[in-house]
Amino acid sequence: MSANAASAIECAVLSGAPSVPVIAGTALGLRSPQGEAQPLSALLRADPVLVLRVLRASEALEHPNGLSAARRIDAVIDAGGQALIRAAMLDTHQWSSRLAGVPDGFRRYWSHSLLTAETARELSLRCGNSDPDEAYIAGLLLDVALPLLSVNPPYLDLLAQGHNESALASLETAELGVSHAELAADLLPAGWAGELADALRFHHADAALFQDAPELLRIARAAEELAGGGSGDAMQHAALAHALTGLPMDQLNDAWQTACRRTQSRLDALQLLDPMAPMIAGEPYRPFFEVSLDPAFNPANGNDAQQSLLLDLARSGLLAQVLEPTADNDVLRAYRLAGALLLDLPMPQMLLPAHGESRFAVLDEAGEPGGIQLDLAHSGLGDIGQQLLRGLPWYCEDARQASRLPISIQRLLRPARGEACLMLPLLGDGRVEALALHRMPVSALSGLRKRAAGLDALTSATARALRMQRVQARNLGELRSSMVEQYAAHSRQLRADLNTPLGLLKHQVKSMRLKMGADSMLESELSVFNDQVIRIDSVLHQFESRPPDITAAAQWTDINQLIEQIMAETDERTFRARSITTELHLDSALPPLHLPLSAMRDIVAALLTVSAEQIGSGGGRIAVSSADGVNWNGVLHAEIRIRDFGRGMDAARVAALFASTAGEGQARPTLAHALAQIRALGGSLSCKSAIGQGTVFQLLLPRQTRRRVPAALPA
Repeated sequence: MSANAASAIECAVLSGAPSVPVIAGTALGLRSPQGEAQPLSALLRADPVLVLRVLRASEALEHPNGLSAARRIDAVIDAGGQALIRAAMLDTHQWSSRLAGVPDGFRRYWSHSLLTAETARELSLRCGNSDPDEAYIAGLLLDVALPLLSVNPPYLDLLAQGHNESALASLETAELGVSHAELAADLLPAGWAGELADALRFHHADAALFQDAPELLRIARAAEELAGGGSGDAMQHAALAHALTGLPMDQLNDAWQTACRRTQSRLDALQLLDPMAPMIAGEPYRPFFEVSLDPAFNPANGNDAQQSLLLDLARSGLLAQVLEPTADNDVLRAYRLAGALLLDLPMPQMLLPAHGESRFAVLDEAGEPGGIQLDLAHSGLGDIGQQLLRGLPWYCEDARQASRLPISIQRLLRPARGEACLMLPLLGDGRVEALALHRMPVSALSGLRKRAAGLDALTSATARALRMQRVQARNLGELRSSMVEQYAAHSRQLRADLNTPLGLLKHQVKSMRLKMGADSMLESELSVFNDQVIRIDSVLHQFESRPPDITAAAQWTDINQLIEQIMAETDERTFRARSITTELHLDSALPPLHLPLSAMRDIVAALLTVSAEQIGSGGGRIAVSSADGVNWNGVLHAEIRIRDFGRGMDAARVAALFASTAGEGQARPTLAHALAQIRALGGSLSCKSAIGQGTVFQLLLPRQTRRRVPAALPA
């Protein structure tokens, strides 16, 4: 966001702007969708501010040049998952829950935006030289800056004076020096927005100036006019749209009627139709907003401590899911994505620990801390270093404040005129895991200061994820070293065991050749035999020179935690509906095991599903326990035992349960896949059942935990 844009909207934060309540409720699972369920991306595209937030957050992802806005929205949803979108919806839900209904000003704003978007899509489909999805997003975002500007008290006076949107745009330029059209374009990332930003910037420009403009710009201008954003009557709007698009009047009318029907249907699904004040398609749109942009910032609304606590707990839980370190989820990328979407933070410069606990270095091109260094213990920093080490953010207000710091610090900060720096320490368990340096316009700082709780939740969750990632990397390194040692020992043993047989075989071949002579009829058979002996030797050499590596599929799995998670999920999905109660008896001494999490989740979930099927409609009970150190064939194993007190099974049913294929007429899944997974892990699965006495599944798992480092012997 430029300084001009930030100044115009003052302390407004995009993440604090209201969104359509039904979208927030549906994303959070608090509302059931009306009619046919829509994918999350389709829901989000009905809200201008949400689309803008997601497009700005897409800067955190690496995209090839030319990626469309529509594909960027899908990419953010894929990368962040539903947890990130739900976290973004929390503030919107809080805003809407404090209101008796949807305020009429916002209702009309959303209706106008959707009508403009649908009109732009229909015009693009008929013109044929532009992307309809891009045209839809352009139409949706034309007026996205209006609710942001409304938080500025002087702007409310302009709203009262503007009889329509076109007149308002003229007043904005005269009074503020920037129109909502220019501000909307300025809010889009300049690196890739291109024509999309220009479509927003010029959508109130003189129509006579569009003769050589790209089709997307002409369509956006025509859609704004048809949807009521211009001055004049319907005939003038149609004539202007005809001149801009070149479409015949019958096609123009068909596009307009189709857009109106689609808008009506979407407004009905979003519960934005007001039977007392129906929207007249094409009537002049007069913007007004009768309530505060973000009641959470308004002291007059009071402060519900319990509601705030629940909101913080929900945000922390969702952020933990978003930032969870996995093979597919880079924690620092997730931080950039969450910061941009939830708090409108610009892309940061990350610093990771270099040497000791107070030295940090900028990440180099390889993603390692090898760039400019920052020493928080530097005497020239004064209290700033200690403040950061305690986990408190540091705001560098302007270039003059930065100029008083040591040159090494100034080289890192480099604030431009009108720009400020925000240094966020990611503190977890008393250690700063990383530093995030954000540069932004000075006027954006006030809005962030009001979001101190959100900043703290984000930095704390990221620090925990980085610490978990560091522990996982250390454990993985120890496991790799242990496996390499074991592999080398096995290789040496294998070489020793095969050395004598291979040597004897080579000697026998040589001896037989000497005895039978070169012209022997068995020479060809001896050559084949000798070649195979040599091949065995070469394979053995390859085996010795190729140490194993650890794949991401295997990881440290907390069995007790996994059981609790799956029991909670199954309870919500299955147990409650069948009136099944559960008991948990977990051995707290059971350590994390080196097992693939996804496979273990599938196995336990499959066993619970089968147990639930054994309980009749009258309800029943399932008990799940874990234990450490169960002896099986002389080796200690970890045990998971699942017992249901249901109707039980006879021997034939138990055998069919583990059959590799379902029998004729049998629709239920078998446990063959789970059994194969368990055996692949080196474990076992047994089942005991009797009619009228229930069923017991016993799952034994290899107890392979982190190798303990032997204590140093005393000298």
